[in-house]
Amino acid sequence: MDAPQKKERQWDFDRVFRLLLTIATLVAFFGLVRYLSDVLIPFAIALLLAYLLNPIVNALESRLNRRTPAVFITVIGCGIVTFALTSVLVYIGGKEIASMRSLLNEFVQSPSMPEVKGVGQAFNAFVEEQENPIVKSLLQELQAKLATEDVEGLEVTTIIQKVVHYVAPGLVNVVTGTLSFLLGLTGVVVVMLYLVFLLIDYRLMANTWKSFLPPKYREDIVGFVDEFGFAMSRYFRGQFIIAFTCGIIFAIGFKIVGLRMAILLGLGVGMLNMVPYLQTVGLIPALLLGLVRDLESNRPLWISAVAILGIFAVCQLIQDGLLTPKIMGKSVGLRPVTLLLGIFIWGKLLGFLGLVLAIPFTCLGVAYYKRFVLGDKNAQAVQPE
Repeated sequence: MDAPQKKERQWDFDRVFRLLLTIATLVAFFGLVRYLSDVLIPFAIALLLAYLLNPIVNALESRLNRRTPAVFITVIGCGIVTFALTSVLVYIGGKEIASMRSLLNEFVQSPSMPEVKGVGQAFNAFVEEQENPIVKSLLQELQAKLATEDVEGLEVTTIIQKVVHYVAPGLVNVVTGTLSFLLGLTGVVVVMLYLVFLLIDYRLMANTWKSFLPPKYREDIVGFVDEFGFAMSRYFRGQFIIAFTCGIIFAIGFKIVGLRMAILLGLGVGMLNMVPYLQTVGLIPALLLGLVRDLESNRPLWISAVAILGIFAVCQLIQDGLLTPKIMGKSVGLRPVTLLLGIFIWGKLLGFLGLVLAIPFTCLGVAYYKRFVLGDKNAQAVQPE
């Protein structure tokens, strides 16, 4: 006798309607998040910082027996450290940029540069020699724009109009830059206000948010959020150590090659590794600085390029063969192609914030699918390989 088979659920009108309603709700939710992104991003940044700084606040609170002073000490201390590190990086970057500018000036003024005198006359002669009327017309328009205007004989009003014409864009840039600075400063202040209040009420919110959930879905949602916290904690703390270590390796390698801004560039490329595979973006400025180094040393232009590619390859081998297995663990997780797809999808949905949170969100999405769709109640947030 055949074993009784499990009765398949029918696709009736009610089930189809619920599915369409769920899809419409998700689409509306992501649309609302994108529309309110300018407002939500400062809060999301503050929430992430509060999550990372809460252990420090708890440690200080156990010594001071008061949470508010512990919050202010933590925020002010982290602000001082951030300002100091930023100042050091800006100083190093400014020094390297000034040195690089001096190098370029020496290179331009060196005897090896072709003679640049008479370029204007040569360009005029080149325009007159053109036989193609279309090309000649375009070059004549460019010639007219490059020509210096003679202000002799012009009326005062015309001169004033020309002065305003040339000065106005500069004034607009000054005003725009000032407004951008003020808006950026306002954003920092808003994030700091959010951060202070979130840290003060962190324990209260952590203990009371569950009571606002419907009892029917409370257990599943709480378990899902706990997995999210575990995935974020493990990923960000481990990935920060990996990114910082890679930054040191890049800085040492670039310094050995002799690149300008080696320390600043190396640390920056390393920290790009907080988003997986994004460190390859740093290959472009590294190759450009390598080209400058080859020009400075009067050596073949491929030497620095080969050395830089070798540094990236060695760092990737160290990361994949040593750092990631030791720090992140050897758990079976997502394949690189899945991670790349998740990065692009979450980046498209949530912008830069989605790029940063792409890995935890992708891992949790797989766990959600296994738990609620496939019915595997023991499914946990997987880790990237």
